[in-house]
Order: sequence, then structure tokens, then C-alpha cells
Amino acid sequence: MDRRLYHLDFLRAFALFVGVFYRSAHADAGSGDFDFVREASGAFRMACFFLISGYFSVALIERKGTLPFLKSRVVMLTVPALVCVVLLAPFTAQWMTAYYSEAGASKDFKMFWMYHAWFLFSLLAYTLILGYIVQASKWCIGCLSRFMSERMSVFVFYAFVIVVCALSYKVILPSFMWEIPYIHLVGLFVLVSVQHFPFFLLGVLMFLWKDIYDLFNRGYLRWGAAMLACIAGYLGLKFVAGSDLLSGGYAQAFEVFFTIYKYVMATLISVFLCAFSARFLDKDFAVVRVMTQSAYTVYVVHFLFVALLLMILQRAGMSMDLRMLTAAVATCFAGVAVHFILVKRFKLTALLFNGRLDYGSRQQADPAQVKPVSA
Repeated sequence: MDRRLYHLDFLRAFALFVGVFYRSAHADAGSGDFDFVREASGAFRMACFFLISGYFSVALIERKGTLPFLKSRVVMLTVPALVCVVLLAPFTAQWMTAYYSEAGASKDFKMFWMYHAWFLFSLLAYTLILGYIVQASKWCIGCLSRFMSERMSVFVFYAFVIVVCALSYKVILPSFMWEIPYIHLVGLFVLVSVQHFPFFLLGVLMFLWKDIYDLFNRGYLRWGAAMLACIAGYLGLKFVAGSDLLSGGYAQAFEVFFTIYKYVMATLISVFLCAFSARFLDKDFAVVRVMTQSAYTVYVVHFLFVALLLMILQRAGMSMDLRMLTAAVATCFAGVAVHFILVKRFKLTALLFNGRLDYGSRQQADPAQVKPVSA
């Protein structure tokens, strides 16, 4: 069996744990004091997560076959997502509403009905069409390879998908979709799924083409320099976006360009993290093992703990900065405890919070032990 890809395991867990700090930023009760946390997290967290999810999804199909993969993945995604929405969200909403009210916030706490489980529904959507994604990618890149190298064909195809998705969720879909009856029930889900699809696709491409995997998992200094240069450009573009230098059609064109640029930045940050972790974290560290095993549980339950802790710490008179940090760290530990005390020991909690009943089974295919293949 191929060696386990510890660094990708770690990055997937890291992206989920960073989500705890993103949610703990609600400590500012909408005042914007922790917008820097949201912006830093949003620059790479979901991009990195979906990239690795795309990689492991194709790895599981290679290992288990399409139908067994779909059966297990649908359960693994759907059950915890429904637990979040049906069981956990009502308590989360109640505690967050109380927190905002007691903080004297200028606006009420509001979230889309999927709450933080939206990414599970997006992954489910990608999973159901994964076979078509793989086939379409191979066909498109095969056609492009007639005119350029295969590696360049992969990047051109990825760039094309970025442009299409950026135009779709920024311009095309909003221009008509909100007129569709009942679209408000799923409209945001559609937009975020379109928005994040390129990163999932990149993970698929990274598995299908081994040279892309090798490129993305080596040369962290090179990728780090490219990332820093891109971040510097982003800061300049952000200044322009916040000024009155552009108006009318120019402003809309710039918004689309800025969106595409953020795709590039998120990609570079994610690739740098892959290369950096491959160099320094591709080992069986105990801390990494604990994080990777518990990450899914932590993310499923984290908003509930964050809401409860923020409300309690606020009533205890703790300062906002310390409240945010304490809630985030305590939630991480609480989520890990829930995983090892409840989820790994009982089949019912394993099903509810991880969508699985096979803990301890030696037959379970492990995607982190599957290496990429050449298409």
C-alpha cells in the first residue's frame, strides 16, 4: 500500500480548525472589529479545503469504485449536514441572537438556513457529478493537448473554469436567478457552490495528473515568493476597490477582475501550503494525528460551542478580544473531546456527527494512502 499522505491529511484538518476561529469572530457582534480574521481565513481556508477534498474524492473512487464511493460519501455528508441544520442550528441561533442582543449590536444575527453545513451540501453536489467532472476534464485537456503541452493544457483549462465561475456567480446568475420562485431557499447555496467549484476541480486535476501533484507539493520557497507577490498585488487592488476611482461599467469590470485575482491568490496560498506541509509536516506527528481524526467532528459541532461560550463569557464580563480567543481555543478542545469520547466509541454518534459506522474497521479505504495517477 502506498505511503500515507500525512501533509494533505493535516491541511484538510487545518482548514477545518481555522473555521473555528472564523466563527469565533462573531465575538464582535457584527461591528467589524474582527473582519481581519474573516478576511485572512477567507483568503485560503475553503479553497484549500475544497482542493484537498477534490483530490481525496477521486482517490476514493480509484480505491473503492464509483458506486461504493457514492453510497458511503452521500451518507457521510448528508447525515452530519442534517444534524447541523435540524439539531444544532436552533440552539446556535438562539444563543447567537442573545449574544448580539446583549452586546447592543446595531444589527441582528442572521445566517443562511444551512449555517456552517453549507460546504457539506456543496461537497455532496460535487460528489454526485464527480464522474462527469473527471470525464469532462480528461476530454477538455485531451483536446487542448493537441495545441500545447499537457501541463499547460491543465492550467488553461483551470483558468477557463475560474473565469466562467467568476462571471457566473458575480454577474450572470444574480442577473436573473432571484426572480425564480422560492430561489431564496437555495440561492446562496447555488452561488457559493459555483464560487468554490474551481478549487474542487483543481484537486481532481492534481490527482489525475501526477506531474501537477509533484509541482504543487515541491518548491515551497518558490510558491511562497509567488504567494507574497500576489498578496501585495491584492492589497493594491483592494485599495482601488475601496476608493472612488472607478464607476459604472468600469467598476463592474474591475469587480470581476478582482474576483478572478482572488481566485489566483487563493490558489497560490493553497499550493504554498501543500508544498510547505509536504516539506515539513509529511510525518506521523501525534498532534497531526489527533487533528486529522477529529477535524470533521470539530467542524460539525464547533458553532454550537462557539455560540454557547461567547454568550457565557460575555455575561462573565470578559473583554471582546479575550472572549474571541478563549471561545475559539476552548471550542477546539471541546470538539476533540466530543470526537474521542463519543464519536469514536459509539456507533450512533459516529453516524450522526461523522456519517459513518465503521470506526475500527480495517476494510475502510483510506484516501490519504492513495497516490496520484497520470491520466
